[in-house]
Amino acid sequence: MCPHDSRSHTAALDELFPLFSEKLAQGGRVSFSPKGTSMLPMLRVYGDTVTLKAPPARIKTGTVALFVSKNEDGSNKYILHRLVRQKGEELYFCGDHRREFDPPAERADIVGVVESYVSRGREHTVRELPYRLYSRWMVLTARHRGAALKAQDVVYRVWKKLRRS
Repeated sequence: MCPHDSRSHTAALDELFPLFSEKLAQGGRVSFSPKGTSMLPMLRVYGDTVTLKAPPARIKTGTVALFVSKNEDGSNKYILHRLVRQKGEELYFCGDHRREFDPPAERADIVGVVESYVSRGREHTVRELPYRLYSRWMVLTARHRGAALKAQDVVYRVWKKLRRS
């Protein structure tokens, strides 16, 4: 569903989790608008949507996945981040705009993987070359994200100045 579609509804992921799981298990797709800034610049805070499919048997590094983690109080927390490292059975995720990895997750924690997304009104798939290059860059810079984010900021500011002139 599009974010401005009259059929769209706002609900907490905890409420939707059983529906998501059932739909994905049946081979369906699920779309929603993630909140937060952790996946900038790929996903903006308002209006962008992602479409998930069931996780494949083997999840590749660079894949953006929705997974379940536990809060300190034991409640579920749903996180949409990129898989940046695998070590044995442990999967390490990190948001594109984050410096630290999330606590390790397991394969069973993954709800679904991103198949496509809409950002700034344009639909993209994870098979497109620009996305694949960006994803690779995010994986390669994950360990040095602080320096990478500073470099991206400098490049962006220079690019913005060049566009004005």
